[in-house]
Amino acid sequence: MFKRDPVFSLMVRAAALLGAATLPGAAAQALKPDPLGPLEGVRRFMTSFQPAAGEASLLAYARRERLDWPATQNLFTVQVHDAPNHYLEWRGHSALESAGPTFTTVRAATFLRAGQALLVLNREWCAAGQCQVRHVFAWQGAGAWKVVPEASVIPALRDEEFIVGRAPACLRGVTLGVQYLPARLGTTLNVLPLVPDTARRACEAAGVNLGTATRPVTLNWTVSVGKFRR
Repeated sequence: MFKRDPVFSLMVRAAALLGAATLPGAAAQALKPDPLGPLEGVRRFMTSFQPAAGEASLLAYARRERLDWPATQNLFTVQVHDAPNHYLEWRGHSALESAGPTFTTVRAATFLRAGQALLVLNREWCAAGQCQVRHVFAWQGAGAWKVVPEASVIPALRDEEFIVGRAPACLRGVTLGVQYLPARLGTTLNVLPLVPDTARRACEAAGVNLGTATRPVTLNWTVSVGKFRR
């Protein structure tokens, strides 16, 4: 769990700035599915998704309520579908949990290789200033779908790679989490460090700005091997 300011009005404005591909749910459903596109990837993911107890994302809600695909899409009030760049981003909110309003963001992209594509699916949900994130990596193609381990497509990353200069005391010996964010343009994957709550609070108390003390790592899609590399 990590802290973020989930102000939904800002989410909507940010998504709107992404351009003309922002569609209402009904229009998004009318898009012709690309077997190698992220929309088809998310649809396939939902057919077998088994959310963990306590997951409050809209995708988890849709699965528990056994919603069909059009109804699942309609849960998200803002949808960005960028078919030429094999990218989608959905944003929606609910007030179904005891924690109060929950904001869900789904980001997905597919990376092509010889008639198939690697889906990178990121789902994030935020409530009461706390966010959680989960990732899925899967190969998809005509009639094929297979979830694969993160380590099979992502290189090993050391915590030190996310630290700028000398690590402040509040981050020494801390194991960082990561969030994988596919870029909308190009074939890169941004890896953001996630600082555990205890360490984050210690850094805040010490006056450490985590925005300047840490940095993301950018990985590049390498078609020849079907993996991301530095």
